[in-house]
Amino acid sequence: MRVNEMLSMGASYAMVLRSLATDNDRLDPSDRVTIDSVRNHCQRHFPAQNVAKATYREILERRAQDAKMDFVEGVAAALTPLAFFEVVMNKAFRDLVDEKTEVSADTGLRAAEKLYTLMNSRDFSAEMAETRLFVGRILDAIKTTVPQSMWGTIREQLGLPEERTVLDDADYFDDEEPYDPTDFADEDDDL
Repeated sequence: MRVNEMLSMGASYAMVLRSLATDNDRLDPSDRVTIDSVRNHCQRHFPAQNVAKATYREILERRAQDAKMDFVEGVAAALTPLAFFEVVMNKAFRDLVDEKTEVSADTGLRAAEKLYTLMNSRDFSAEMAETRLFVGRILDAIKTTVPQSMWGTIREQLGLPEERTVLDDADYFDDEEPYDPTDFADEDDDL
């Protein structure tokens, strides 16, 4: 009971073990609680005995790991600000989906407004960069595997105009020599 309570409060395994020191001293060495037995209890029995608290413990451990905190041997609780907010959000959600919970129209409208703001503020620049990189790889694959005589057919299939296309632009730079910054080194010495 005490172990489960401490685990649900975010205590490290070492903290749990220290709290059991007096009880442990009275036991035969082979029956004493160890960090491994606390860890095993936390993984095997704690979730079944305390479903909600086990969810919160998982959040605490995951966030502690993200923050590079030692929740096994550590001297402090595994609680981080991110874990705190995630647990609060999780608990609030559990309460919200309870059939007895009433949500006012005003609260619903504020939630819809927040959702709309979040959805519209999403930054797509990383996704666009990935897409451009992928398209570049496709163009490289086409250039290296498909004869140039078939590029017109590819343009037609893609619905691209006959004149300049991305395929032509890709060839534009191939004939130039690569930039060498040392080419101008002699000129800089004259200054």
